[in-house]
Amino acid sequence: MDFPPPEVSHRFLVTFFFDDVPSPLDMRFQKISGFSRELEISSHREGGENVGNLHFPEQVRHGALVLERGVTNLTPLTQVFNDVMEGFNLHHATVVIILLNHVAEPVCTWTLTHALPVKWHTSDLDANSNAVLINTLELAYKDMHCVGIKA
Repeated sequence: MDFPPPEVSHRFLVTFFFDDVPSPLDMRFQKISGFSRELEISSHREGGENVGNLHFPEQVRHGALVLERGVTNLTPLTQVFNDVMEGFNLHHATVVIILLNHVAEPVCTWTLTHALPVKWHTSDLDANSNAVLINTLELAYKDMHCVGIKA
């Protein structure tokens, strides 16, 4: 049985949905991180059992989604960040991240629900550098669903 080779991580698209409306201006990012889930457990010793503990699930904790891109003009995403950071006007988004193969076909999709802007960082202004000025945007999210495409 032949398995397809693993996909590379540099072909991806992002779509933000605000009130179920996609933002066509917020699709391209240099880097995305924060795809994680962790099951928190509680451990209990059973009476007379000296070999190990019983483990019970408590809750699932998600990482923070961190997106990096060059500084751009005002977009729906940056406007939402401004609304949340300046006036506590909460805007939740659905974020869909699509991994593409070498011919730009979807391979895997992650959907993050109830994403809320929590941190914004802009890289340093440096007159001695010719580097792109980077915005780092961080969102907390409620849940993550991953869907793979069958080959």
